[in-house]
Amino acid sequence: MDDEGLYSTFGYGAWKVTKRSLVVIRGKKRGSLYMIANEDMVAVTKVVNNSTQWHQRLGHMSEKGMKLMVAKGKLSSLKYVDVGACEHCIFGKQKKVSFSRARKTPKVEKLELVHTDVWGPTLVKSIGNLRYYVTFIDEST
Repeated sequence: MDDEGLYSTFGYGAWKVTKRSLVVIRGKKRGSLYMIANEDMVAVTKVVNNSTQWHQRLGHMSEKGMKLMVAKGKLSSLKYVDVGACEHCIFGKQKKVSFSRARKTPKVEKLELVHTDVWGPTLVKSIGNLRYYVTFIDEST
């Protein structure tokens, strides 16, 4: 595995094998053994530089942007761009209801309107052995 540029990590009851930023395989600890989490994830394939792979590598870049990169010679291994229908892009770009743009009157008194949020649990405990944190935002300050 080392000769192929793969890197293996173990910790927090899990393991994974990566090649640069690509996760090749991962699993979880069961008893004293580390088991493959999803057997469908293990595959051996020849690397092909096609437009779908580049679309994913470039963070789901638009076809138009990829064509511009090809024209500028930035993706020399790519001969043509045809991404097709990307499920991740379709779900990620669904229209959402926007917030009202109406100006609200600012709050004058301290603690008149306070927004709060709780975050956690974290994977790593704090110095005080805690796994959550809370924020408070006062509208007037």
